[in-house]
Formats: sequence, C-alpha cells, structure tokens
Amino acid sequence: MSQANGGKLGIIVQSGAANRLCCVVVYAASALSLGWEVVLHLVNEGLAAFRKDTAGRVWGSGSPRDYSLYPAQYEPHVETYLRNLHQLIEKGEFQDWPVMLADLKKQFGERFRIYACPLAAQTYGVTEKDLLDIVDGIKDGAAFLKELEGGTIMVF
Repeated sequence: MSQANGGKLGIIVQSGAANRLCCVVVYAASALSLGWEVVLHLVNEGLAAFRKDTAGRVWGSGSPRDYSLYPAQYEPHVETYLRNLHQLIEKGEFQDWPVMLADLKKQFGERFRIYACPLAAQTYGVTEKDLLDIVDGIKDGAAFLKELEGGTIMVF
C-alpha cells in the first residue's frame, strides 16, 4: 500500500483505559491528517475495549478507577479529565472514541486499518463477531510488524 507522504504509524492498543484510548484517537487522527497510513493492533484490554458490549462504556460515568490507568496521586486530575470529557460529549463538542474511529475509517478508507491479535482474541474469548464493525479482522504480531516495516510504532 502506498502512503501519500511515506509515513506509517502502528499503534499497539494494549489498554482499554479512557485516557489511553483518547491518545490512540489523537495520534491516529494526526497521522492520517498528515497523509500517513495508520494500523491499530488490539491486544489484551485494548481488544476487550473494542467489544461491541464494552465499547460504549469505556468513557462511562463511574469512578475514574473503572475507566483509566494512573498513579493514585493523579486521581483528582483524572476525575477532572473524565468530568470534562463527559461534558464535551454531552454538549456534542466531542465524540465518543468508537464514533471518532468510525469517522476516521470512513474519511481515510484503506489508509486506516484495525486488527485484533489472534492470541489476545483466543485468551480473552473474543471472536470477530464480538468486535465493533470498525475492526478489519485478526492478524498476528508478525503480520502487523511487517505491514509497519519502516514506520513508527507506539504503545498505549
């Protein structure tokens, strides 16, 4: 696959925490806007976050401990983050992450792909039918790395 500006970004999504998924969306959107190819590889709790029955609850209204990963001393700041995030979503000024990623897939087509790790899918008991429709399929780590050869890889 050719890249408009030669850039490739691979993001290993290992966490389903709200503050991590926000970073995934921001960096994916930024790279796509620069003309890069972007591939997400869903592993561990990152895969669980992309389940149809889980995705809409990741930025839920419970305790920050339910939706984010952070050192205990940051809890007041994470509470502020989640409160502000919810307010932005409620006002229509910010979209929930599955909606944002679906919009990016519509806008950028084949330049944005999302794959689940087969080992994570097996160990978490997840099938392709369990996953959001924005997930393109299941590919192993070697296929992900080969697809991103020469690119940048981030882990969230």
